[in-house]
Amino acid sequence: MVEMLAALFVLSLILIFVFHSSMLLKYDRYTAKMLDRMEWELFVSQTKMEIRSCDKIRLTYNRILLYKGDSLIYYERWGSYLRRRVNGKGHEIMLYNVRSFAFEPVPQGIKIRVVRNSGETHEEEIFLPRPIPVEAGE
Repeated sequence: MVEMLAALFVLSLILIFVFHSSMLLKYDRYTAKMLDRMEWELFVSQTKMEIRSCDKIRLTYNRILLYKGDSLIYYERWGSYLRRRVNGKGHEIMLYNVRSFAFEPVPQGIKIRVVRNSGETHEEEIFLPRPIPVEAGE
């Protein structure tokens, strides 16, 4: 009788472990496309906050320069990355697997366009609620 209870106990422990392990395996099903999309959404969210809080914006071919007080913040393509630097220092990777990127002025905002190495294109328009000078130049 005791052996039967012990066997039943061990069997129930094994079943609980297998059930919970199968639930954890579902979290490993993120594809590269899903990760790129989540990375893009995070980038857009952070960039919106930074752009809306700056004093002046300058758009160039390879960079967007944000003037904020005494700081100069810029986003630039570096290899296959889009990185953020402050006053020419630092190296914060904002996006991975970037083939090209562009910023362009639109009425009351800025449009961001990123092409990934996979060929996928992301676009977002950032609305500027207050007038911020936007210069387009080389």
